This record gives sequence, structure tokens and C-alpha cells, in this order.
Amino acid sequence: MNTQGQQPGIDMANNFMLMTLFSILADMAEDPDGFRSDVRKALLDLTDDYKLPGISPETAQEARDTAKQIINGILANAKPIKAQ
Repeated sequence: MNTQGQQPGIDMANNFMLMTLFSILADMAEDPDGFRSDVRKALLDLTDDYKLPGISPETAQEARDTAKQIINGILANAKPIKAQ
């Protein structure tokens, strides 16, 4: 197996599983969009405050920015496709 492709594959699988988990939880909530928005805000706030010791400020900011992109993608308020 090519190790160069393993990390992106691991990242994809983790993101898909998280998207599925949050979709299931949101569907069980009284207000699915509100649930996603509240969780997204809480996670983005945690991202800003998360300590990254031993990492340069530039690398820490890049890590935070990347985490925020992933959080926003996973917790997007996507509208379900309705069968006709």
C-alpha cells in the first residue's frame, strides 16, 4: 500500500464518520440547523483557545485555520434532498 495516500484516506474516513454522526444527532434534535450551528460555534471557540505547545505561532495558526475549515464542512447546514 502506498503510504502517501494513507493519510488523506484516513482523513477522509474520519471526516465522513464525523459527518454521519453529527447528521444523526442533528436529525434527533428538535431544531437540526440550530443544533449544528450551536455545535459549530462551540467547536470554533475551542479551536481559537486550544493550546498547541511546542509549535511555532505560524504553524499553530495554520492548524487552527485547517481545523475550522473541517469543522465548517462537517457541520454545514445542508438541506436534505426530498424524494419526489
